[in-house]
Amino acid sequence: MRLSKRGWNNVLIFGVLIIVFLFNFSHKLLLKPKVHERTLISNDVLIVEIKTPDFSIKRVGRGWISEPNLGLSEHQLSLLVQNWQNLPLSTQSAITPPESSFIMQVYTANEVQPIIVHLIQQGDNYLLQTDQTMSLFLSSEQLPLFLGR
Repeated sequence: MRLSKRGWNNVLIFGVLIIVFLFNFSHKLLLKPKVHERTLISNDVLIVEIKTPDFSIKRVGRGWISEPNLGLSEHQLSLLVQNWQNLPLSTQSAITPPESSFIMQVYTANEVQPIIVHLIQQGDNYLLQTDQTMSLFLSSEQLPLFLGR
């Protein structure tokens, strides 16, 4: 292939531009966008009670009981409470909770005031919101992991 000196310069310039483009944008082409996830309740706190309008789960010694009885074993109740602190959920911007939201209260060992959690239904899925800045996405398949139903 016979190119003039000017032609070879153009080939080099375009080659360098292609390499720079690949280095700068390869992370966007190859990697998926990162989804921010977090748990509903921090692992740092010790949950002593979860109250919902329908039932409550209380810590008794090292075990758990539900009032009224949900028909779950102590081990299943323990796993249910662990999901509140261990199951990562994707974050979304907060919305204003509607007046018909399902309100749950989580009492911890170190705080007098409970953590208020709004369960908001959006179509077939749900949002869990603990503050005014962020909510957590909860699919309908994940709902039994938090409420045992």
